[in-house]
Formats: sequence, structure tokens, C-alpha cells
Amino acid sequence: MPQMTAALLAQAIATAFAAGTCLLLLLTLIPASRSVARHLWPILASEAAILAAGVLPWMLPPLALLAILLVAAGRVGFESGTVHGLTAGRPFSVSHAIALVAVSALAWFSGTGAFLWTAGVLLAAALATTSLRPDTSLAGSLARFALFPLLPLAAFSHAASEQHLAPVLVLAFFLVEVFDSFSLLGGKLYGRTPLVPRLSPRKTWEGLATGGGALAIALLSLVAWLGLPLLPMLLAGLVVVAAAIAGDLLGSLAKRRAGVKDYPAVMAVQGGLLDIIDSWLVAGPCLAGLAALLGWL
Repeated sequence: MPQMTAALLAQAIATAFAAGTCLLLLLTLIPASRSVARHLWPILASEAAILAAGVLPWMLPPLALLAILLVAAGRVGFESGTVHGLTAGRPFSVSHAIALVAVSALAWFSGTGAFLWTAGVLLAAALATTSLRPDTSLAGSLARFALFPLLPLAAFSHAASEQHLAPVLVLAFFLVEVFDSFSLLGGKLYGRTPLVPRLSPRKTWEGLATGGGALAIALLSLVAWLGLPLLPMLLAGLVVVAAAIAGDLLGSLAKRRAGVKDYPAVMAVQGGLLDIIDSWLVAGPCLAGLAALLGWL
């Protein structure tokens, strides 16, 4: 997608945020939706900070981006280690934070061939271990940590090291945020039917439909505004929806096993950093891999 740049996508994201603000203002003025809309204003304010944090680092030099990524990896490792430690009955917060920082740095500097082989072997080993070992065992807990968030974060870090993939990762971030935000809005307004009640009871089919519809509008707007090809963008949307749901459910799975609602919070409204970026961690590498495979770049 040669026409797409991180700067152009940043403009699109700012425009979409302004449109979302106007929509929430309209819902606040309508009596039937006023009570729900009022509770969404704090989320919208925190969403502004998330959008800035998700877009601005891609405008920085590579080493500055790496530094930010490693800080985020340490925080994600701390949060994930805390939750996995509750299940296994062991203190994992510090060790998992160190592990994610180290793995993210190695993934950033590794060649693509070496990374894919290593990740494939680790994925196979983790899947085999999770089927044989219980959650409370050391091996089982480490294998589940490897499946999420270690491997997705390693893939994300490796993709982020390639400067030409920056627009794709920003695009994935934008599409995930649109899908998640409008899924939340639809679920709050008229959500009735749980999507996966055991893992994520707040997610509903009605919210999923609302998020999917908003994502389609966002994709068509990008096609018209930036002159992007229609079919690849629609395919990108399908990939992002599937990957975003997978990332959210993988993040929820560890919390449900530990019996907690959220990862240790960084933002009162949003919860932990992993609660915020779990979908992006999966959707970003998936979309980057698809773009590279189909020669969009």
C-alpha cells in the first residue's frame, strides 16, 4: 500500500476521533441514551491518551521507538506475570517482565528467517505443553505465558523493527480501536446476547455487529480518502476482526483462570496496559504478515 503513511493515518485517526466525539455528544443529548452516554465520556477521554500513545511513537526514530516498546514490554510482563502467578501460586511479575523485555529486544534485532523458525518451535512446544500440563504447574503456566503475551509481543516487536511496516501497524491499531470502541458502545446501548460468556461476559453479539459495522465504515472512508485498494482493505478488516477477538479472548483467558477481572491497572477507566493492547498485539503482526505475504508494501 504505497500511498499509506503513518502521518496520513494519524490524520485519519484524529478525524475519526472527532467524529466519535460528535456521535457521543449526540447520544448524550438524546434522552433514551443519555444515561449510557454519560458513563462513556471518561472512557472517551482515556481513549484520547491511548490514541496518542499508539500513534505518536511511530513518528520517532527507530531507537526511540524501540525504547518505548521495551518499556511497554516490561509493563506487560509485570501485569501478565502477576496474573499467571496467581494461578500457579508463584511470584512471576518480575521474572516475566525481564523475560518480555529480553525477548522483545531479541525479536527486534533478529533476522526474519531466524525469528520465524524460533517462534515456530516455541509455539509448537508451548501448545504441546499446555495440553499435557495443568495451569497450576510451572511448565503449564510458562507455556500459557509463551502463547500469550510472549509470542504475540515478540512478533509485534519484530514487525515494528521494519520501518516500512509502521503504517500497517498503525492501521491495525486504528482498526482495532474502532472495532473495540464501537463494540463497547453497541454492547452498552443494546447488548443482550453474550458472545463468549465464560471468558468475556461483557462482550455481546450486538456489540460485535456494531463494531463490525463501524469498522466497515472506517475502511470505506480510508479507501475514499487515501485512495487505498478496496479488496485488500476489506480483507485487512476481516483479519483485524478475527485477530482482535482472538487477542481479547487470550487476554481474558488468563484472567478468568486467575479469578480476576483486569490486569493491574495503569488507567482507572481502562485497566492494565495488556487490557488495552491485547487485541493489537495479535492484530498488528497478523496484518503485517498478510501485507508482506500479498506484496502490499
